[in-house]
Amino acid sequence: MNYDATPVHVLYNNEELRERILMVMEGRDTTTGITFVNLCYQIVQMAFQEHQVKKLDENVTLTSEELAAEEQVRVSRILWELIWDHKIFLLFGRSELLGLSNGEDRFVKY
Repeated sequence: MNYDATPVHVLYNNEELRERILMVMEGRDTTTGITFVNLCYQIVQMAFQEHQVKKLDENVTLTSEELAAEEQVRVSRILWELIWDHKIFLLFGRSELLGLSNGEDRFVKY
């Protein structure tokens, strides 16, 4: 058995991925939201729990918690659709109110 830190590909179709994104967003505070990196991490965790991780090779056990670049693009597209549909909005940069000093933008429920 080989161990590989290959980024994760998920088996969700776009609608299922959209549902997972909304599920993650529902569990977040409406003022602090979630960063893109954390959202991708949460999706990977859900995919592993739901056995929705695509194995590129049967001899490889995935140990990475990073979403593959192509999957991050899908998440980005869906996030912009959700923004367009007024389901979420993007909270830009640093906010004294939120105590965010790292300047990370966050997605927040509408």
